[in-house]
Amino acid sequence: MNIQRILQAAVYTRLGRFARMVADGMVIRDFVESCARPPSKRALLAYLVAPLLPPPSLRDRILFSNHGLAQHLAHALNELDYSVDVVHFDNPSWTPNRYYDLFIGHGGHQFLRFAEKVGGPKLYFSTGMYWRSWNSCESERLHNLTCRTGHLLPRDRAIDHSEEAANRLATGIICLGNTEAARTYEGFPVVARVNNAAFPLSSVPEKTHADTRRGFLFFAGRGNVHKGLDVLLEAVEGSSAELHVCQHIEPEFERVYERLLRLPNVHVHGFIKMRSPAFESIAARCSWVILPTCAEGQPGSVLECMAYGLIPVLPVRAHVDLGDFGVPIDDCSPLRLRRIMDECMRTSRLECLARSQSILATMARDYTPLSFRTQFKAAVEYCMRAASSTVDESALRTS
Repeated sequence: MNIQRILQAAVYTRLGRFARMVADGMVIRDFVESCARPPSKRALLAYLVAPLLPPPSLRDRILFSNHGLAQHLAHALNELDYSVDVVHFDNPSWTPNRYYDLFIGHGGHQFLRFAEKVGGPKLYFSTGMYWRSWNSCESERLHNLTCRTGHLLPRDRAIDHSEEAANRLATGIICLGNTEAARTYEGFPVVARVNNAAFPLSSVPEKTHADTRRGFLFFAGRGNVHKGLDVLLEAVEGSSAELHVCQHIEPEFERVYERLLRLPNVHVHGFIKMRSPAFESIAARCSWVILPTCAEGQPGSVLECMAYGLIPVLPVRAHVDLGDFGVPIDDCSPLRLRRIMDECMRTSRLECLARSQSILATMARDYTPLSFRTQFKAAVEYCMRAASSTVDESALRTS
């Protein structure tokens, strides 16, 4: 039976990869779903195609990053009076063959090739901090691990394809994250930033925080070291904290951290789907979401947990504004993390409840699909004004 399940999983995985490959090779022409009237302009969006292929009623309403981003980028451009052609950002075979009033691209893979065929302003959409800073932060985290343990682990979230030429060519850069994320692009003339988002929950489970203050949820995409699982495991050894790990564990990482992954207060759940009964059961046992990451844009996994009222415990490089509710991590060393988690567990039930209520109000105001779309439209218009100003100044210098 186990062999049969393994074979079935392998077949489904291959079918899924094939479906994604087919979807990634498709191009959507003249997307106009959110246009109030026939659009007067045309934009090329090089990001993700697959989330927009199903009919509107069947599109993903759970995973905002990156599926929701792809949908709302196109809708925002419609609301700015653009008909939108959508292509996968690393499609190597498709070439633009129409005039576009605006090009918005992502990643360094095909940006230059698309851009050279497109007239008008060219904006770069980044889902993270400046790529050189990102790689530097990951290298530092891996170096620190080696110094502590003697083990060498491979890079797990590095940006291997240079984005430098795309960043330099772009009229403006729009990055996901807070003002600290935008600061990593210091030196580029036009930079705007937008908050990530989470799809709204139909209802938020009530939590008293009476029995959950020792519960910490580590909910993250791939990259065990990049996301900080190594330092977190070292921090909770011998602690009264209960750490719930919802992340795929890489074999190389498991080899080094096998003993700590089996601590009695560490509960490894592996990959867990968002908003599934399993996820909600784990979230109900925790007051805190903790992510001692080394580099982010603005992690959707954390925003998802905040949508359930979990209190974020984050470093500045997570690029989430913590307001009056979050707990900052000023140093991601295991010793400092241990002390911060101890302080969290001593927080009163009433204070946890007040923080959760503040989080839910902030999510409803600043991290909704509508707020993302509004901020993105403002960022595009800001970059376009900057582009016009640059053209005007250039014309004055040559006149």
